[in-house]
Amino acid sequence: SIGFPCLICAHIADGNFHCMIPYQPHEKTRLKEAEQRLIERAVRVGGAVSGEHGVGLGKKKHICLEHGPNHIALQARIKRALDPKLIMNPHKIFDVSSTEENGASECKKSRQSKL
Repeated sequence: SIGFPCLICAHIADGNFHCMIPYQPHEKTRLKEAEQRLIERAVRVGGAVSGEHGVGLGKKKHICLEHGPNHIALQARIKRALDPKLIMNPHKIFDVSSTEENGASECKKSRQSKL
């Protein structure tokens, strides 16, 4: 139990689901903790952080949990190769700069943002 009422909308064919959780403004911290537990459990049982909508800014901090630092480092290198001037959606998913394309660094930032 996450401690909130929860409405689940799902895509039966591909297994994606969306939780719609009503909450009051003063419950936001507790909601974020519940979200973290839901995402950790999904990954633990073989699920994904995001589905058909992609990662997006809302799930950015969770992608290392699913993919790990080596995979994120590879994605960051591909991003730098395809967009060396970092003009396409800068800092949306990868906070890479001209000197930083380290997946471990991205994952460290991800862990810190959850604290």
